[in-house]
Amino acid sequence: MRIDTHHHHKKAGENLAFVFFMNLAFNIIVIIGALATNSMAILADFIHDASDTISIALAWILENVSQKDSSDNYSYGYQRFSILGAVIISLFVIFMAFVILSEAIPRLFAPEGVDAGGMMVVAIIGLVFKFLSVYRLHGGETFNEKAIFFHQLGDVFEWLTILVLSIILLLGVDVPYLDALVSIGIAFWLIFNLGRNLYKAVEVLLQKTPDNFNVEEFKQSIESIDGVNEIDDFHIWSLDGIDSVMTLKVDVDFGKNVNEIKKEIYEISNKYHVVDITIELE
Repeated sequence: MRIDTHHHHKKAGENLAFVFFMNLAFNIIVIIGALATNSMAILADFIHDASDTISIALAWILENVSQKDSSDNYSYGYQRFSILGAVIISLFVIFMAFVILSEAIPRLFAPEGVDAGGMMVVAIIGLVFKFLSVYRLHGGETFNEKAIFFHQLGDVFEWLTILVLSIILLLGVDVPYLDALVSIGIAFWLIFNLGRNLYKAVEVLLQKTPDNFNVEEFKQSIESIDGVNEIDDFHIWSLDGIDSVMTLKVDVDFGKNVNEIKKEIYEISNKYHVVDITIELE
């Protein structure tokens, strides 16, 4: 039994398109701001945001691909292109975080002056752009949306940090290495959080049992159906971090209504976002 779930990915594609164009416009502002203020923290965030924009573009493309119907070559459909996008995004941004570290660490030992007033202006603009992106992605269901939502939410905190840094510098506090230190903190935050996203995405690709799926609870629900003796064989894996595929063999009493038994199994399975179910009764 196959259930159509393309609406998840269609909505995700629209959300990612909005966030992509927001990020693209903001990239132009950030690179001008980084060059004008000589701020390593802003330059670090430009590298970060530029990689974000490329990643979001890729996620948007793959999210659209994931809406295609199944074919002879991809009999389960194209939903896994969405999770593939999440893996590529995570790897790319982690790589760019190490680029940030390679630029920022030397500045700890040779700090340079920055334009605090310009930093404040760019930070305020950054908060506005990132907040709009976070608002648009809030409540997204696909793995890509969730990964980029948390990434953009992290950006809100990053620009808030840069705003605080600019205020400290405007107050005349002389901490020359603070700008580089903030950029290093941003880089480590990216490595940690995108590392987690990568780990979760790889789990899906390796067909790990979905995190939101309680195997024991599910089996108990099935075995409580009138006419079901036990589950002989059971497999479940996620297509894209949302929708799952399931196969199971069920030992039943053929004196009962087997069609009714199958119907109840389908109803229970649908509660767990299982969109493709193969049931063998024996």
